[in-house]
This record gives sequence, structure tokens and C-alpha cells, in this order.
Amino acid sequence: MDYELLANQIIDLIGGLENIDQVWNCTTRLRFKLNDDSLVQDEKIKKLNGVLGTQERNDQYQIIIGNDVEEVEKILEQRIGKKSPATDSKSVHQEKKKKENIFNQIIDAISGIFSPILPAIIGAGMMKCILSILTLTKIVSPNSGVYVVFYMISDAAFYFLPFLVAVSASRRFHLNEFIGLSAAGVLLYPTLINGAAKHLPPINFLGLKIPYLGYSSSVVPIILVVWLMSFVYKYVDRYMPKVLRFILTPVITMIITIPIGLFALAPLGNYLGELLSTILDWLFTYAGPLAGFVLAGLNPLIIMTGMHYAIMPIAIQNLARTGYDNFWLPFALISNIAQAGALFALGFKFKKSEDKSIAFSTCVSAILGVTEPGLFGVTLKLKKPLYAAMAAGGVGGLIAVLMGVRTYSFSAPNILILPTYIAPNGSLQGLIAIVVALVVTFILSFGLTFILKIDGLNPETITGDQVNNDYKIDKTTADNTNAPQEEELIYSPIEGKLQSIKQVPDSTFSDEIIGKGVAIIPSKGKIFAPFDGQITMIFRTKHALAFTSKSGVEVLVHIGIDTVELDGKGFKLLKNKGDNVKQGEPVLEFDQDLIKKQGYQLITPVVVTNYQKFKNVEKISGLKQVDSHQVVMKVEE
Repeated sequence: MDYELLANQIIDLIGGLENIDQVWNCTTRLRFKLNDDSLVQDEKIKKLNGVLGTQERNDQYQIIIGNDVEEVEKILEQRIGKKSPATDSKSVHQEKKKKENIFNQIIDAISGIFSPILPAIIGAGMMKCILSILTLTKIVSPNSGVYVVFYMISDAAFYFLPFLVAVSASRRFHLNEFIGLSAAGVLLYPTLINGAAKHLPPINFLGLKIPYLGYSSSVVPIILVVWLMSFVYKYVDRYMPKVLRFILTPVITMIITIPIGLFALAPLGNYLGELLSTILDWLFTYAGPLAGFVLAGLNPLIIMTGMHYAIMPIAIQNLARTGYDNFWLPFALISNIAQAGALFALGFKFKKSEDKSIAFSTCVSAILGVTEPGLFGVTLKLKKPLYAAMAAGGVGGLIAVLMGVRTYSFSAPNILILPTYIAPNGSLQGLIAIVVALVVTFILSFGLTFILKIDGLNPETITGDQVNNDYKIDKTTADNTNAPQEEELIYSPIEGKLQSIKQVPDSTFSDEIIGKGVAIIPSKGKIFAPFDGQITMIFRTKHALAFTSKSGVEVLVHIGIDTVELDGKGFKLLKNKGDNVKQGEPVLEFDQDLIKKQGYQLITPVVVTNYQKFKNVEKISGLKQVDSHQVVMKVEE
């Protein structure tokens, strides 16, 4: 792949450098903050060589690259680094048409702050792992100069973590990075560090009592201080005469925010971190096995929602306070190995060589800490292997807690970092606990997946070419109803404009992760039954419902994108869950104007969710406008 070419193409199609407010990456995708979303040429970006798909979530535009994402991000950073949007008072992120809830804003902020600094933290964690091996095997003595230098390398990123967070948080909150670094320097100033070590009484500053606290390895205090500084800086800069901005805006910002930060925000962040660690201690003291079962078992869902970025700072805070983490890192590793076990079993159960190759390669990826390819590409589609992995992960988490699992360094949860479970005093209890838990988890996940009867594993029905093509050409006319009995015709459940499923601005649908299908832009606000069958699911907010035909074809109709946030407003049920329906019978009405006014897109995916059970799913070509009398898909049994 030509990374530089891809980066340049993305910049051109995303609206140019001036439209990029911030860019960072996670394991598989680029994440952008843009000044004007309307400038993005999404369809062209999706067609670029090296782009697997795109997605828009909250106020992030995401481009899915895969394992090469870091290489592309490096080039983008080099290009974008030449400008400094945070120092330009006119460079502000556009106001969104719909407001995010506060929880999404917090998760988004933590993700944006934490993702860019992960390489430094993970690198330091791997260095601790190497150092543990060298000292355990007595290759390096703890009294040697080699040990001292290696220890500094492994510890610096954690000890000076506020500096790393300050840079990333400054970018996220549109503050000059060097002002943010200055704030971190104050928190790590020797006066505070030494005063905290000596338990000195608070500093008296104009009547304010500023406590001596050690902020090394902390995360929340500097985020709160930089967040406050970003508001103060913009306010001061707005009213400061241009001729004085360069000199006075920074100093006034620091004079106002640093004392407030030292007196209130930084101690608040410190106490919140300690409170959280105390709660976790209590949780694992009185409900440890249950907590381990839940955390390890539900980790795939945490990854799907992106919540793992919000959990990482908690793990680091736990390490800083107690010297170990028994809250998230062990259970993330256990969950990854559970995914690997399920994928390994599927490698034996699949009949086709290409499916075997996918299963075994994604198994290796999961062992090395990257589960998204196997999770989204294989186990989630087949469902039962995912359930088996979650159950096995839960059992592994329970065992790990009972055996006293602990890791003593932050690193990516993969099989290579097992030495970080060796205690600084040489105790192997944590290592033994995690090894036993991993072995049990892998065997149990493999066994459950192997013995379960999983639909869609015979040679004709797995994810081969028959169901992977975007469109199958069918000569059947739109109103043809004389199909053979071995075919199930799916009629349009909506009157409107037929679209490719690839045009849905949600990768869950556009990448056909949950099923094969089409999309329709409604012209009327009414849903009809797509065949004779039963309504088998109505989501509580009424924006999505599922039908099952008499031959067992399951079809999901999802009205609009992110319309779950309307909480049922604008939707009216005409039928109920469990009702038998005839093809073309009205089942639900929705208010198109209300949905549009609330800022939501009406494009509606119509997908066959259990397509693996059938020989083929054909999408009718040549149609533009459809109604409940026209066939949009044909399922061959």
C-alpha cells in the first residue's frame, strides 16, 4: 500500500488541511474532528484503495483502514502538524445540529485524548515486561547500570504521564500545546512532589489552601486543568487587543487557571481517582469473582462501543495508586484469548479453505491483542461463537480473581506481556493466575464453539462469493410473484428510493456486518410486512423491527440512522410483537418531518440477518423507486 498516496487522497476528499481540526487513530481506524462535515466526499473515500469503510459517530468522522492505520496517521500528522488550529481564535469546531448527551461527550473526549499517547504508554509497558524477564533470568542485576537505564525507559512515560496527557488534551480542547505543557510542569514541580512526600501543610495563596499532592502518573487532574485553560484562553484572547495578544493572553490565562487548578480542579481529580480505586478495591474484595466474570465476559461489547478507551485511564490510575491493576487489563487479555479460542475452533469447523484461513489468521490477531477482525468479521456474524467466547471469558475472569490475578504494568492485552504479571518482589502468583485463567478460557471457548451446532457452516452457505458480492443480477421483474417454492421473495417494506446498502452512513449496515440487504430512502412514513410471516422483534423505541417468514428468513427493518435517540417519539405501532402478518400489511407509521427536523437521516436499511442459513441472497437490480408491491431481494433456500 502506498501510504503517502492514500494520506494525500484522504486530505483532498475530506475537505483539505484547513477542514481538519484534529486527527488520531485507534487500532483499526482514523478518527477526525472536522470543521465542516459537508465538505467530506464520503462515497469517494470509501472507494479508495486501502479504505475498508467509513463511519460517523457523534462529532467524529472515522475512516476504517485496518492494520496499516498507524502508517497513514503518521503521514497525516506530519502534514497537519504544520498548522496550529488551537492558537487561532477563529478555529473552532462547528456547532452540531443535534446535541450529544454528556456521557457521549465524555467518552469522546477521553478517546480523543488517550488514543494518541497509547504508543508511548504501551512501549513503556513492554519495556517493563522485558526488564522483568531480564531480572528474573538474572541476565541483568537490579544493581547494574543497565537496569537503571532500562528502568528509566520503562518508567518515564508513566511518571511524566501528565505531560503526555497535557499535549493530547490541549489538541482536543483547542489550546496551545505549550501552555498545556506548562500546566503539567506546575503539577510535577519538585516543590509539590517533595511537599507531598514530606506531608507538609497546605500552601497559603491569597487565602486559598493549596494542598501538597503528588500528581505523577495521574490522568484526571491535568485533563481538568487543561479543559479550564481552554475556556479561559479563548475568552481572554477574544477581548485582548491584537497587539497585546501574543504577550498577555498566555500569562493571564496561566495566572487565572493555575491557582484554581492547584486549589480545586487538580485535587478534585486526584481525589476522584483515589475514590475510584477505593471503590474498585471494595468491589474486588466483596464481589471479586462476579466482577471478574462480568468484566471478562462483556469485554467484546465494551470494545464494540469503544468504551475501552474510557476504561484505560482507570487502569493507569489504579497502577499509580496501588502499583498493580486487577480491574481491566487482566480481563481484557482473558477476553481476547476467549475470542482466539472460538476462532481456532471455527478454523476446524469451516469447510472452505478461504474461511479456514480467515478464522486462523484472525485467531493469531486476537492472541496478539487485536480482536476486531475476528469479532466483527466472524464471531459476531455467526453469533453462537461470540456467545461461547463471552461465556468462556467470564469463567476465565472468575478463576483469575479467585487466584489473585494482578498485572504490574500497563500494556496492550496480548500474550507477549505475561511477564508484567510478575510482582516486583519476584512473586509469581499473578503470573500463575493469569496463565491458568488463559488456558481454561481458551480450552473452554474452543470446546463450546466446537460442539455447538452453528447455522451457516456447510460448504454452500458460509461467507463465500455467493453472498459476498455487492449485487447479484436477477432478471426477475419487480412485480414477479411466480417464484419457485425454494425461493423466498422479500418485498419492499417502504415506499421510496432504493439504494445500495453501502450508502448507509453506518458501517454496521454498510459493511453488512449484521446482514445482507438494501437501503431505502422513504417517501412515505409507513412500514409494510415484507412477506407473510410474524413480527418477531420490536425495539423498545419502535425505530427497528424484525420479521420472520414461514420458511425462516429473518429480516430487520431499521428506520433511519441513530433514531434510537428519539426514544420512540414520532413512531406509532399498528401491530405488536408476535402478530402474524400478510405481505403488504401496514405495521408501523413514522413522522418523517419530525425525524428530519431532529437532524436524523431517514435512510432505512432492510437486511436479511440470518443469511448464512441460506444458499444465496440476491438483490434485485435496475430498480429506483419501490413500494410494497415490488420485490427487492430474493433468498434461495
